[in-house]
Amino acid sequence: MKRLAVVFAVITPLLWNVSLAGDLEEITKKVDAEGAKTLEVSVELGAGEFTIDVADMAEATILEAEYDRRYVADYEVSYRVKGSTGILDVESVLRRRKNIDTERNLCHLTMSTRYPATLDLDLGACEAQVDLGGMPLEELRIDIGAASGEIEFSAPNPSRMEHISIDAGAASLEFNRLGNANFEEFSFDGGAGSFDLDFRGEYHGESMIDIDIGLGSADITLPAGVPVQIITDNGGWLSSVDIHNDDIEEVRGGLWESDDFDGAGTRIIVELDVGLGSVDIYFKK
Repeated sequence: MKRLAVVFAVITPLLWNVSLAGDLEEITKKVDAEGAKTLEVSVELGAGEFTIDVADMAEATILEAEYDRRYVADYEVSYRVKGSTGILDVESVLRRRKNIDTERNLCHLTMSTRYPATLDLDLGACEAQVDLGGMPLEELRIDIGAASGEIEFSAPNPSRMEHISIDAGAASLEFNRLGNANFEEFSFDGGAGSFDLDFRGEYHGESMIDIDIGLGSADITLPAGVPVQIITDNGGWLSSVDIHNDDIEEVRGGLWESDDFDGAGTRIIVELDVGLGSVDIYFKK
């Protein structure tokens, strides 16, 4: 901890509080943006219960954690400014990789809505509640292991996001109001898990959605009233794709379109690749 204090004193005015209670340690770390106009954020969190949300604040981030020192060594936070970009790295440092009591490793990370940002989020075996609504994200990558929880965009993204990439392993996850992410391209690769992908929200322009389901299952909810095209592989002997909407017509084998798709300025294109899994598509307001 003393070595880290020296580093942070040089590269950024990082403020933190530490308190001890038995084997539990409680910390608060605040990172000043130091005049940065944009942020590049990388977050890597191992086993635990994690909450990530946003707030209108001058700081680049605020981290609050309570953890068992037998399992977790520290939460390392580093920050530097290069040009007009603040480069932020957050990482949980585990003492062991197995048999970690997740209820004794709690972390709450708050991100600022004042700075356009790219975000790289890597979550291990955890329970996660993530709300990025209103954060001006320009690119987002999420890599999730054996996790459960919810990721949502409760409010529209004020920036047009170029790409969202999500790679999920043996997870049970809900993704809500993904349309509010304001993305051009969305790609999802799901393993042996159960996924609920809700794409309702505000749309502007054309949005491409590419979903690959391996051994898992997925419920996909698309916004009713937005023109849509769905491209499937027609399913194999061990896979299935069911579209629950009588207003969507099959133009040809594996290609489905709404009547108002051609010529629409704002529309959604969905491409599905299903291995040994199943996908159900619903339309809701």
